[in-house]
Amino acid sequence: MYKKYFKRLLDIFFSLILLIVLLPLFIMTGIICFIVDKQVFYLQKRDGLNKKSFTIYKFCSMKNIEGNYLERTVPITRFIRNIGLDELPQLINILKGDMSFIGPRPFITGEPLPSKPKDIIYTVKPGVISLAISKGRRDVTYSNRLKYDEEYVLNVTFKNDILILFRTFNLLIKQNFKR
Repeated sequence: MYKKYFKRLLDIFFSLILLIVLLPLFIMTGIICFIVDKQVFYLQKRDGLNKKSFTIYKFCSMKNIEGNYLERTVPITRFIRNIGLDELPQLINILKGDMSFIGPRPFITGEPLPSKPKDIIYTVKPGVISLAISKGRRDVTYSNRLKYDEEYVLNVTFKNDILILFRTFNLLIKQNFKR
């Protein structure tokens, strides 16, 4: 019942609320990204529900130049990326129905992958936050990410989504605001 009906209703409700509440932060982040690279949004094709391709929205937090991470970013955009503000435009993807708050992270359309994900992960909408992210964000190996994605799809419940959400926020706080 939750997976089929309530999850989508909660996605719509909370994405609308967050878009309204975070609008000043959304605008400020967009301005910063425009100043850094004369571009506000980064658009990319991703594979979603039933492997249907969609355009994911992110803030453009890296300069569109050749070079390593430090050459393509400045301190403020590294901060934006570290705390996940570059992901804020995905609230639009949630409203459109391309994504959910919680679900497997979508793969880049056409990207060569080390191993093919099982089709089961395409039976739910991809998420802004995933079980893999809640387990270690960038420290999770590709094979573990696939395992976590499958585990999530087999156990979609309101309780699990709430746990993933709180674990992710806890992880973000620990990683970015250590003393």
